[in-house]
Amino acid sequence: MSFHSQIIADTTTPATPDAAGAVQDRPLAMNGQADTRFDTTFALIRQLTGATHVCAQFTGDAPQPVPAGQDCIEAPLNLHGQRVGTLRAFAPGFAPNAHSLLESFATLVVEHATLWAEAHRDALTGAMTRRAFADDLTRAVSDYRRAGTEYSLIMLDLDKFKAINDSFGHAAGDAVLRAVGRAVQQELRLEDRFGRLGGEEFGVLVAADADTALDIAERVRVVIEQAVAPEFPQVAFTASLGIAACDIDCDTVDTLMAQADARLYAAKASGRNAVRGTRAFKRKQHIN
Repeated sequence: MSFHSQIIADTTTPATPDAAGAVQDRPLAMNGQADTRFDTTFALIRQLTGATHVCAQFTGDAPQPVPAGQDCIEAPLNLHGQRVGTLRAFAPGFAPNAHSLLESFATLVVEHATLWAEAHRDALTGAMTRRAFADDLTRAVSDYRRAGTEYSLIMLDLDKFKAINDSFGHAAGDAVLRAVGRAVQQELRLEDRFGRLGGEEFGVLVAADADTALDIAERVRVVIEQAVAPEFPQVAFTASLGIAACDIDCDTVDTLMAQADARLYAAKASGRNAVRGTRAFKRKQHIN
């Protein structure tokens, strides 16, 4: 189960100093929006522990800073015996049993987050749904415009997918999509976002510059080319990929997607099973 590096914070985020030392309200969010579904749980944590603010953070993002003048206590968030994040509470001072109380709430937070992740996961491929991916993409573009954080979008489309459906049936097409979902997610880093945009088209969001994204995209191209759908091992499939990076001329979701999409189609025009970014990825062999 992947939680896509969610940061879930209550709506009472305290004022925190910015890089210049000025104090400003800095509300945290999950996928770019405050998630009020956790408010009741966080309110109980605040009431019982004396916390002024609570934050549940899943693996992938850098830890949030501790507000000036406050202490922080933490409890691990575990799923099936594996640590997937941290539940954190902030306050100038805590109740004597605050830490044990926080640990008792950690299981409830994981259950809530698991339900959220299930609702935002494409059942066939295991990728994020289009809506969930779009939320993360919006958040990434906002991070770039606010702080200059580097992000790149990789869009990929399976080559001649209609021919697979026509020749082998839709069951084969579904098997191919499942195989692609497994292969890509095994190749990506935990902090990368992988979403199904529709049909046989997918998106990968990486916190990286264009050159790094180009390397990641080439690895994704290779694992897709090498993947096998166990139910239909005779079906070969490849993908074409296009890359766009946030920059001064590409700083909205629309421009980022349009540029990545244009380069995807340039990859198809070059013979398919290829990657196109600000420069083409050079490899020895093209497979049409």
